[in-house]
Amino acid sequence: MRSKTKAVSAALIGLALVGSQIAVAGSASANEGTTTISAGNGQVGSNQVLTATFAFNDAGPTCDDQPPAVNFDFKSGDSSLGSVNGTCTPVSNGSFTPVATWTGTLNWTPTKAGSVTITTHANEQLLGGSPTQLGKASKKIQIAQAPAPKPTTPSQVRNLKVTGVSTNTVSLNWDAPSSSGSAPIAGYVINWTGPTSGQVSVAGNTTNANIGTLSAGSTYTFSVLATNASGWGAATSVSQNTANAPTPAPVQQQVLVGPTWEGGGTKVKSGKWKTFNDTANLDTNAGHEARLSAVNKSASVKSVSFRYQGDIVQVRAVLKKGKKSGSFTLVESAPAFPGFTAMRETRNIRVVK
Repeated sequence: MRSKTKAVSAALIGLALVGSQIAVAGSASANEGTTTISAGNGQVGSNQVLTATFAFNDAGPTCDDQPPAVNFDFKSGDSSLGSVNGTCTPVSNGSFTPVATWTGTLNWTPTKAGSVTITTHANEQLLGGSPTQLGKASKKIQIAQAPAPKPTTPSQVRNLKVTGVSTNTVSLNWDAPSSSGSAPIAGYVINWTGPTSGQVSVAGNTTNANIGTLSAGSTYTFSVLATNASGWGAATSVSQNTANAPTPAPVQQQVLVGPTWEGGGTKVKSGKWKTFNDTANLDTNAGHEARLSAVNKSASVKSVSFRYQGDIVQVRAVLKKGKKSGSFTLVESAPAFPGFTAMRETRNIRVVK
């Protein structure tokens, strides 16, 4: 008897399984499952993940024996957000037949702030037939306004390089930053440090500068940075030596070779011309001829004059009427020349009757 009972039970179970498969081959209806939607609050411009599910209420449908796919339409108010096909997952309900649950997700980026109702429709599409709506679910969420972008400064200038060097000037050139930040570039600031330091600014459409008043033969570091309404960007730096100052030519003192007098002595007779022995004696070691003049004449001296006749130079002093003697200072001078200083030499000359 027990064997017969077992056979009858097995037959009944087989009939039940066949009946179940025949039942699910047709279209489902709205009362056969539960539709849900998952959506959270968000902000404008940020991605939202919308998740919808449809779970059959009875134990009949499974992922294997439920050929018609379930898809989900998503709406924000009256505006369509899109449609996605669901993925089926068998979930055990504790009996011998699993329950089929369909899940669909959609990425959505809100474009405006406010209270929004997100709705999903679960649909089943049979081959050759019209879609059947299986269920609907809604959820109200809040979309916040996106925060204002944070002000930013420009990025670093690019390709800073030295384009010219002299004893007191360095020329710089650079390329504009790859990003101007949250506002247009207003200008550039150039700082330098070394034996001297300083700062200059140039306009935003200028990408070069000449830095002057520097010390010769010295090392300087130059830093360039861009500015906008939000402030200064990071600096880009380069170092450069200024050129050495040229070595000045040696300076020598001019020296007189003469003059000397015919007959010697340092006195002249009033009214008489006295001759220097040779005008070559007036030449200096710089190769230039000195000039003669008279200063500091005593009160008894009326006049002192010079004359040049070929290679001869003469001097004539005249005493005032009734005076027996006097004096004056003879000045021999030559101006400065390249490599030589100026020259001035004096000697006291007596004038007699």
